[in-house]
Amino acid sequence: MIRLQCIAVFFFLFSSCCAWTQQIINKTLRIDGTTREYLVYLPSNFDDSKSIPVLFCFHGGDMYAESMMRNTADFRPLANANQFIAVYPQGLITDAKGGKSTTWNNKGPYDNGTDEIGFAESMIDALVADYSADPERIYACGFSLGGNLMWDYASLLGNRFAAIASVAASMWKWTHEDFTPTARTGILTIHGTNDFYNPYNGNQYSISINQLNKYWVSINGSQSSPTTSQFSRGVTRYLWAETADCHTVEHYRVQEGFHEWPSFSEEVIWEFVSQYNIDGLIGCGEPAELIINAYDSSNNELTISINNLPPGTFELRKSIGGSFEPLSPRVKINQNVVFPLKIKNVNDDSLILQVWENP
Repeated sequence: MIRLQCIAVFFFLFSSCCAWTQQIINKTLRIDGTTREYLVYLPSNFDDSKSIPVLFCFHGGDMYAESMMRNTADFRPLANANQFIAVYPQGLITDAKGGKSTTWNNKGPYDNGTDEIGFAESMIDALVADYSADPERIYACGFSLGGNLMWDYASLLGNRFAAIASVAASMWKWTHEDFTPTARTGILTIHGTNDFYNPYNGNQYSISINQLNKYWVSINGSQSSPTTSQFSRGVTRYLWAETADCHTVEHYRVQEGFHEWPSFSEEVIWEFVSQYNIDGLIGCGEPAELIINAYDSSNNELTISINNLPPGTFELRKSIGGSFEPLSPRVKINQNVVFPLKIKNVNDDSLILQVWENP
């Protein structure tokens, strides 16, 4: 009779005596002689002995970091629940039609000389130095003009940002034409079909959302056709899944949505970006691992888990030392299966189990 042995290892984690309480910190940097500002939110029970992720959130044009945090995109509850640092950078005040407004500078024909690339890199370096942030799990999102900036960062700082998300902001035509991304990065877009500022179908300044997604699918080497699902009423989710390159493109199409930050954005953004480190989807590319959790000999019930299962359809096969044969009845497996999985009628003479890819 096959004997299955389970070993449980318990780790006792003790909080550091210097654990921080949640707090908002006003920070400044000097970039090319210009003082730049940003807000840092440290989650509850923050402990600088642990290296945790960072999510930057860039406000829209003529907005401010604090109002973005408090009124538009409040990531603080998620930061507390998931232990990440939320950062809200502040755009500079520049001349605009009818007066002055806060803005972000994009590379291209209207470049005003402000170094937003250097600002981002300096913030990342400071967060790693000051709070032991994990340099391999740095994420960014932005709304409106802050979202347009994400395409500069995805194109030029893919080696620093593991994933980015853009809300109500397409890519400028000059960004699309002039930049060649230096590294892959996870891509998420959320966009309303009735957006007047960044039209869903593009205009004389920006490319369409369909063209944008197709562009990043090519850059990331994602699957060429998306899977679609209904996220909520009027919101359709498109996912171009990963291939061997371990990067995805994801899009939420808000039917008749306007130029706004949808209320579901925080949850969707964190769920998406947190899958990534700087190399791509966490665990992607690692060999699948089949684990036998338990075997109940009284009813021949086997409990298994599988880690790092790649996209596709698989089945479980057995062997008693010779060729492998499918279980009866067949057990089909894909990434939608919830583990641990209980399988009935597995005889105890099945000495070897194998995950087999179906063509």
